[in-house]
Amino acid sequence: MRITTNINDLNFKCSDVEDYKQGIIIGKKLIMTCMFGKNKNAVGLAHNQIKGNKNVYIVKSKNVFRTFINAKIVDASEDVIKHEEGCMSFPNKSNKVTRHTWITISHLIKDGYIQETFNGFEACIHQHEIDHLNGIDIHHKTEEDYNNE
Repeated sequence: MRITTNINDLNFKCSDVEDYKQGIIIGKKLIMTCMFGKNKNAVGLAHNQIKGNKNVYIVKSKNVFRTFINAKIVDASEDVIKHEEGCMSFPNKSNKVTRHTWITISHLIKDGYIQETFNGFEACIHQHEIDHLNGIDIHHKTEEDYNNE
């Protein structure tokens, strides 16, 4: 699979998957996309970045990819950081983006929904990928988007 660089493939809100197995299949496609060539340095990827339309993304943590299905941010720090972010869909372009220093997400696993909290850089990756699935990219993230999280 190829990562799209076409903004029209990215600027829409993805829909939730119907079941866990469907999310895992999508997650495997995302992981395979990040395993080779110029994508091997990716730390995250959202389904719409490979022209999909489902609420599934992956994050690389401790050198292992995990799949997150139907994830939603349910809590976030008041503390924020502003840092430079890149994106696989916008090669060689970056932007300063405001992110929460920690977030708690709810996401689907085999046995139902759970909540997990992420801090620091990993929290930033989750926020970046969830933004993608909501049709927001690093070049169009506004202060209003941040305040509505």
